Amino acid sequence: MPIDLSEFKPAYQKWVEESLPDFRAGNMKEIVKKYPFIVPKDIPWKVYTGQPSDQTFALVTSGGLYLKQSQPPFDTGSIHGDTSFREIPKTVRQQDLGIAHAHYDHSLAEQDINIIFPVQRFIELENEGIIGKLADTNYSFSYVNDAVTLVTETVPKLISRIKTAGVDVLFLVPV
Repeated sequence: MPIDLSEFKPAYQKWVEESLPDFRAGNMKEIVKKYPFIVPKDIPWKVYTGQPSDQTFALVTSGGLYLKQSQPPFDTGSIHGDTSFREIPKTVRQQDLGIAHAHYDHSLAEQDINIIFPVQRFIELENEGIIGKLADTNYSFSYVNDAVTLVTETVPKLISRIKTAGVDVLFLVPV
């Protein structure tokens, strides 16, 4: 699925220029309507193969999670969003996590983090032998509008880390 970033980049820059006043005023519904989404002509699909009980799974959420004591929160004040990610250990406790994402209601996630990051459910699956294991390191993003940086810089870093960790299945939890 090739993405034509040369076509997206000028459309994105124009969107930023035109949308910045609405962003600063908090009119997110208006700027989302104008966002130059990338719409691929085909959808890459790979049929799941293998035995879950023999495989390593990792979680990726776009819920804006970070470790309160050791990681900076995501930048929620930029129209571009924050293209970085945070590594979240398998051993994390709910009280260790903060949420830095300005575009959804956090109230349910604050009651049970598994709603946006089902780490405890995956540990249960591991303990029951349904999956081989949950990776020691899992990941969180926040909202991102800058698809160019995301695709050219951030995603390759993430892919490198999950390959190094021997992850077989990446479970995405979009928020």
